[in-house]
Amino acid sequence: MEMLKKAFAFFIITTLFFVDSSVAQQDQTYSQYMFVSSIYNPGFTGSRNAICATGIMKQQWVGVEGAPNVYAVSIESPVKFLRGGIGASIITDKIGAFNTTSLKLNYAYHKKIGDALLGIGLGLGLVNKKVDYSLFNVQGDDPLLTGSEEESGMIFDIDAGLYFQKADKWYLGLSSTHLSQGSMEVAGGETSLVRQYFATGGYHLKFERMPKLIITPSAFLGYTPNAPMLINAGVIGEYNKMFWGGVVYMHQNAIGLMAGVNYKNIKVGYAYDVNINPLKTGGSHEIRLGYCFKFEIEKSKRSYKNTRYL
Repeated sequence: MEMLKKAFAFFIITTLFFVDSSVAQQDQTYSQYMFVSSIYNPGFTGSRNAICATGIMKQQWVGVEGAPNVYAVSIESPVKFLRGGIGASIITDKIGAFNTTSLKLNYAYHKKIGDALLGIGLGLGLVNKKVDYSLFNVQGDDPLLTGSEEESGMIFDIDAGLYFQKADKWYLGLSSTHLSQGSMEVAGGETSLVRQYFATGGYHLKFERMPKLIITPSAFLGYTPNAPMLINAGVIGEYNKMFWGGVVYMHQNAIGLMAGVNYKNIKVGYAYDVNINPLKTGGSHEIRLGYCFKFEIEKSKRSYKNTRYL
């Protein structure tokens, strides 16, 4: 019975990819969405006064064969002479016999508006989609599904976004991924990158009687044609800018419990998702590790004395 459940789950997962281009496939989302903004929105790139590298790994539906696994690494930095910031990311998303790897380069133009900062970003990259037919384990005479070969292709991709924030107060973001909606032929059919839209926002609440405590409610919304609306809402409590914990609700999908620590320039976070979807699959693990090298560019004031007056 257990083997039957696993086989059925694997069949469902792989079937999601053998569909025509009219059916949308969503990008992977993270429980810790508030810490990986540049992955969804190039407008955030380089908005921190630091060179920051972040890695995040998510293992979904533990115990289910062929369940999604995603790994993402990004690095970004402000660049003064470009009046903004630059960054790069690489993301690998594996679901059953299907593997998607994307490489993106981001640029964001920064504009001060009062006390707030507006980032206008553009991301350009390549997406590689690959199918490993040896993982289907199908009995029969179909050479496509019973073979051991791989099939892959490359797609050009474009992202764009706006990110508006006031340091230690609030933030708002609007973005769209896969603007070019590139496509490729695979398994005798066509698969394409479907344009997606994201919106995010958060507000940092501070308390006079508890100055070391910051409560941040936030939301992350996603829209993809021909797919359910993505609605994530969460709240995080941070103490002394070091320890934090929180919860996020992912509509009709999961409830995530999160905790982490920030020590000097190192940031660590962990989330466990309790699935509430109809499949009642296993939980999901998500681990994030980040490091920021902060720097300040200031013109040092120097005074010179003429030796004849010493």
